[in-house]
Amino acid sequence: MNKFNLLKKEIWSIIPKSPIKSDLKHSKLVLKWVLILCPNACEELQISAIGHDIERAITGITEKNIKNYSKIKQFKKQHASRSAKLLSEILKKYNYSNKQINQVKYLVKNHDTGGDSDVEILMSADSLAYFEYNIPFYLKNYGEERTIEKCRFMYERLPESAKKLVKKIKYKSKKIDIIVNRAIEKNN
Repeated sequence: MNKFNLLKKEIWSIIPKSPIKSDLKHSKLVLKWVLILCPNACEELQISAIGHDIERAITGITEKNIKNYSKIKQFKKQHASRSAKLLSEILKKYNYSNKQINQVKYLVKNHDTGGDSDVEILMSADSLAYFEYNIPFYLKNYGEERTIEKCRFMYERLPESAKKLVKKIKYKSKKIDIIVNRAIEKNN
């Protein structure tokens, strides 16, 4: 097994320790979306996709720790920095070069705020995975109003091409349809 597959296996053995039980599936879906948006994604981008939220599995810190949702961007920035640092330590064990480690750190650190094209791909994949899978879990943990705010946050950061992909996602729950529509209607 090559080092990328070994690394992926280790990351996917850590992520289930997250207090957010949907994180492993989310991680796999972010990788799926990265490869849809960029079929020739470099290894660093793929590593960033699978490990961008690893911090929650190691520290246990989640959005439940924020009382005021207006502070979400500050929280996300701290989360991304912690994930970048923790993921870079794992990469060192697999003898990734400093250049590769720094690229992964950069991608993960900026996956919630944006940047160059690879960061934008990662951020879009993260949002698309959220829309595809995570909404019911978020709703259960945080309630309807906060879920609408989270959907709005995840949608607003998408480029127009990815917003079109969100609109194609079909939900089994009418309630989720209503929540997503309420969140994105202000953006259309």
